[in-house]
Amino acid sequence: MRDQTERQTLNRLIELCRDGERGFRHAANHVQDPVLKTLFLEIATQRERIVEALRPHAQRLGGDADSDGTTTGALHRGWMSLKDTLVPHEDAAIVKEAERGERAALAAFEEAIAGILPPESRELIESCYAQVQHSCRRIAALQAVAAGAGRDR
Repeated sequence: MRDQTERQTLNRLIELCRDGERGFRHAANHVQDPVLKTLFLEIATQRERIVEALRPHAQRLGGDADSDGTTTGALHRGWMSLKDTLVPHEDAAIVKEAERGERAALAAFEEAIAGILPPESRELIESCYAQVQHSCRRIAALQAVAAGAGRDR
């Protein structure tokens, strides 16, 4: 997020987390495994809480007009819906997509942290980043298990 203002950075992270919340709710509605469903709903709720934590900081800077997330997020959800109609759901494929989305979220938070931010915003963003890291590790572990199971067939 080179040369972006604090407001732009916060708004970008808020949109990204809104996308994540919607994406994880979408994924939870399409997996068969109840453990995955619970995990995805937990992460969706986490993203909702991150948005609520970031929102006041963006609003004090004149940002965070309620949006529907990013165009990229909407396209990704649309692609997942299209795939739903063409190919039967496989939990492993959904986990793979979730991991891909988490890696993109991590990259956005890393970019924000690398930027110039006031201490208050930096601390909050670092705290949110730690939560996203934890979720990413949980999904990556599931992806590793799913990939191993696929090789065993």
